[in-house]
Amino acid sequence: MATPAEKLEAMLTDFESANAAGGKNLRDLLKTTPELQARIVKSIELGNLDTIKPLDPALRSRGVMGGFNPVDKSIALPMDMLNSADTNPRNANTLRLVFGHEIEHSVNKQAIADGNKAFEDKVRKIAEGPSPHDYTTLVKDRDTESRKREANDQIAGFNVLAAHVRRENPKASKEQLYDKLFHSSNQMEQYFDVGGTPGKEKYTPKAGLTIDKNGKIAATKANIDAIGEHFYEANGYPKVYGPRSLALINKIENETLAAARVGNPSHPAPEIKVNLKELGLTGLRLPPSFTDTSPSLARPTPAVPAPALPAPAESPAPVTPTAASAPAAASRDFRDVGHPDNGYFQLLRDKLPASVPDNAVAHAMLLAKQGGLTDPSKVNSNEIGLVGGKIWVGGHTPGFHISADPAQSPPMEQVSQGLSKLQAHTTQAQEAQNLRGPNDPQPQAIAR
Repeated sequence: MATPAEKLEAMLTDFESANAAGGKNLRDLLKTTPELQARIVKSIELGNLDTIKPLDPALRSRGVMGGFNPVDKSIALPMDMLNSADTNPRNANTLRLVFGHEIEHSVNKQAIADGNKAFEDKVRKIAEGPSPHDYTTLVKDRDTESRKREANDQIAGFNVLAAHVRRENPKASKEQLYDKLFHSSNQMEQYFDVGGTPGKEKYTPKAGLTIDKNGKIAATKANIDAIGEHFYEANGYPKVYGPRSLALINKIENETLAAARVGNPSHPAPEIKVNLKELGLTGLRLPPSFTDTSPSLARPTPAVPAPALPAPAESPAPVTPTAASAPAAASRDFRDVGHPDNGYFQLLRDKLPASVPDNAVAHAMLLAKQGGLTDPSKVNSNEIGLVGGKIWVGGHTPGFHISADPAQSPPMEQVSQGLSKLQAHTTQAQEAQNLRGPNDPQPQAIAR
């Protein structure tokens, strides 16, 4: 029988055979990050990891950076970052943190599954009990447990990267180490406050967070609470876990009522209550059978569904809990992982020299979208570059390309406004298409 180390070697060989550049970079990444490799071996030893695979491009285009799938026991990684990890140290470091977090989800697979089962059992007990069924406390407690789990596993990812940074800077003072950590990856920026003056910045850990002399975070209650605030809450995870809990509750309530009506067709439906305000989910669209008991609300308030965010640890779909740059879907900054166009922005950013400012990269992305390259899957990564002082972005389809002059690029805020207008126009066009008859003329695609 193969040892865990031999199984890891087989995984890496399989991955590299299908993804030559990214596979080689992954090997190099693990060689230079023994802490990460040790946790991968541990997960394999537990029987919790069988495969490493590329992240779905559709998820990547939404800003997702990786995830653990407990169903097929796989970890998915972003190929754009892996392919550039040998030339882009920040991408390599981000992968260390992301992989470090995801492998902890893998190591803790059984504990996560046990927590899911315990929650489901409590829901069934309420659903089978007398009406009314108030789930506010149960959902709130579930979020508290999820917060602890995500914070604990994010600390593990942080420490994987911190060990690498310290190894590269063994003589760095505390202040120098904070500087190195802050600049190692944009995923680390959320854990530090920045003071001082331009060119003489000083970096200090966020409130409540203690980072030791080696750059690591101990999994103390205070640190878990701090990471819970600066990572879990700041990145919108309550708006992922809360709706997911309510969806499961709705499913179990429907199953329970259906079972009761098998013997008694007139069995009354229970009153199902939840206080969205107390859960921090005000405005969430609830199932028709639910009542929002928030103060001043007589009945559920229609609203848009919760924004699409990276799914949490127990999801069977590849996810990223490392949506670490800012409040997720509400962000208007393309550099934030929570922004739906972060994956597209990052694809261009990684291919362009550092001398090209971020607003110019974002403007090129907007022009590319306007020119028919509507998502990263349409972009040929080999046709991104700075030529003659201009940004060029080409597509897989001949004739689809754009150029942008960095010197003429508007500020980031203006680019964001342009994207919002483009999205609104696209939505209107889609709605018009839905109303168009089968014999009506179709709009013509224009190649540039």
